Amino acid sequence: MSNLLKSKFLLGVLVVTVLVVGGVAFLADTASADCTITSTLRAGSTGTEVQCLQSIVGASADGKFGPMTQAAVMAWQSGHGLVADGVVGPLTRAAMMGAPTGNFPAGCTSAAGYSSTTGVKCDSGPSTGLPAGCSSTAGYSPLTGAKCDSSTPAPSGALEGGAGSITVDGLSDFSGEEVGEGQDDVEVLTFEVEADDESDVDVTSIKVELNQQNTADSEDMDDYMESVSVWMGGEMVGEADVENFSESTGHVWSKTISLDGAVIEAGEAEEFTLAVTAANSIDSSDRDSDDWQIGVSSVRFLDAEGVTTTESVTLDIDDDTVDEEVEQRFDFTSSSAASDLELKVSLSDDDDINEAHVLNIDDTDDTTGVEVLSFEIEIEGDSDVTIDEIPVEITTVGMNIDDSISKVTLFADGDKIDSKGVTATDTDETITFNELDFMIEAGDTVLFTVEVDINDLDATAGAEVANGDSIQAQITATERALIDAEDVATGDMTGTAIGEASIIYDAGISVVVVSKSTEVSTVDAQPDTVQFTWVLDVTAFDANAYITSEVANIVATADDSATEVNVLYTDDSSVASQLEDFTETITSSADTVTGDAGAYGAEYNGDVLYQIDDGDTERFTITVSAENDAAGAEGVVNSVSAFLSSLQWTTDDVTATTLDASTAVMNGYTFNMEDNTQTPVKTAK
Repeated sequence: MSNLLKSKFLLGVLVVTVLVVGGVAFLADTASADCTITSTLRAGSTGTEVQCLQSIVGASADGKFGPMTQAAVMAWQSGHGLVADGVVGPLTRAAMMGAPTGNFPAGCTSAAGYSSTTGVKCDSGPSTGLPAGCSSTAGYSPLTGAKCDSSTPAPSGALEGGAGSITVDGLSDFSGEEVGEGQDDVEVLTFEVEADDESDVDVTSIKVELNQQNTADSEDMDDYMESVSVWMGGEMVGEADVENFSESTGHVWSKTISLDGAVIEAGEAEEFTLAVTAANSIDSSDRDSDDWQIGVSSVRFLDAEGVTTTESVTLDIDDDTVDEEVEQRFDFTSSSAASDLELKVSLSDDDDINEAHVLNIDDTDDTTGVEVLSFEIEIEGDSDVTIDEIPVEITTVGMNIDDSISKVTLFADGDKIDSKGVTATDTDETITFNELDFMIEAGDTVLFTVEVDINDLDATAGAEVANGDSIQAQITATERALIDAEDVATGDMTGTAIGEASIIYDAGISVVVVSKSTEVSTVDAQPDTVQFTWVLDVTAFDANAYITSEVANIVATADDSATEVNVLYTDDSSVASQLEDFTETITSSADTVTGDAGAYGAEYNGDVLYQIDDGDTERFTITVSAENDAAGAEGVVNSVSAFLSSLQWTTDDVTATTLDASTAVMNGYTFNMEDNTQTPVKTAK
């Protein structure tokens, strides 16, 4: 009790009653001067007004209207002669805020003290039997609006005016709404109630009717939904569970739903909404073709004179036609379809896997766990998605799939989820990972990786894999359309994940382009010089590697003038003599330079090549410069561009004395070189 008294919501004079609910004692009191409740509160409400309520009914004042608070409210209502519905509406608020709830003398709110209007003791004599605020049977209570002769029930709050009436009109805010299984309070119908100028009105109930029109599906409400709720101005004012609906001929379901706090001032209109809470699981054969209609057949209200009137609304709910004033269609669907789910496939940003590169394969033993594709699947929408199948296409060059690959495995966020063998006797096969039952939560993105086990390169053992063969894994639009994702339509799947082909070697090189740059020099307007530069890191693996040959392709356009091109190829020590440089002249737009044909042909011819030891990384700088020939015509503009197309390499033990031109085997390294084109630059004389 001491902790409660420290709360700012309990400062002031309290009248305390102890109520017991389910063996739990609650302190029930009226509000203090520092605590007010002005809105309707119910389970799920939060905030300072809920804290105020909790301090009154003796629940833990955490500001959250949960089950314990609801139980305490119901006990409080029962102890104060109110309907114990657990909803703090106008009558309950009035009682909690100090308005009289019992038959005390006029001007009294309890049996304590004296009347503020008559001066009599509030506990004097027997009760008059009159409503609170009444001193006789004439007129209406100034506190509650109830007739003092008690001939009619008190309205929900003090209504002003006299005899009143209402007008009910349907609205077209919703039509054919889809309610996803498990979704709460999905709005399906709206209508407007307008009070005339003569009186405020309190809408106390509405009669709701429903009917499922497709007789091939279940016509029982409880197969589809859990409850129907009524909302006014964005606030729930009434709700009925499915078990409280009555079924009549033709499977028409109806319920008069009581409302609390639905007061409309004279001359004003309020919008009411009917919402449906779906069952968590609906049989797919039912939700695939169900056809529900919902409507309102009557509205009951109370005016300021205390007169209750039922306003009938024309409704024929089982005629399979939406033609009445307050009537609409809706149906049920899967949760994913109702939330506009989309599935997006894309390559991950793991360039080490998806960009073309050398796959280091053992020459005598199978190599397992070779990563060939990394992709992501993103789910957009409000529902989780379960994926059962993901197809991935595997293509090869130089080898049949069944001879070269023994197994393909799919990982999700690093965890293995499926593995398949291969059967294709050619170079293309779509591997379908199935029975995955893999769930991706709404809004999440999952990273998938595809790995293959590749057979060895030992020809003596009958292997079909050879150096220079390649493999590619991808999800094109064709494979994407075959992804089996629960309730995601093919049209709601987008994107592809197409990895680049990678080449197989048991030993070789890998290349990283560190940088590329362009520099233009001008001296007295002639001749102009353009210099293109690349910086490369080259790593040898599983053997010493030797670099040579085609270092650059140079393209120039000219009008019968000469552009002189020079290629300089150096190692990280800038010892140019270890490699070579050469100069060639371009005389027409058709000319290109692809290396010195004599010293840098497709085969080694005895010139010195650069050696990279196994496991080492060397940095190379390739410089290509071009300038207008000083002898050319002035005013001629040449456009020069350059691109680094490939590096020639071998792992043969290349020396001038052990290998000649007829036996050298050179390989062209072209992976990740396609982005090495330098921007064309114009030079002028």
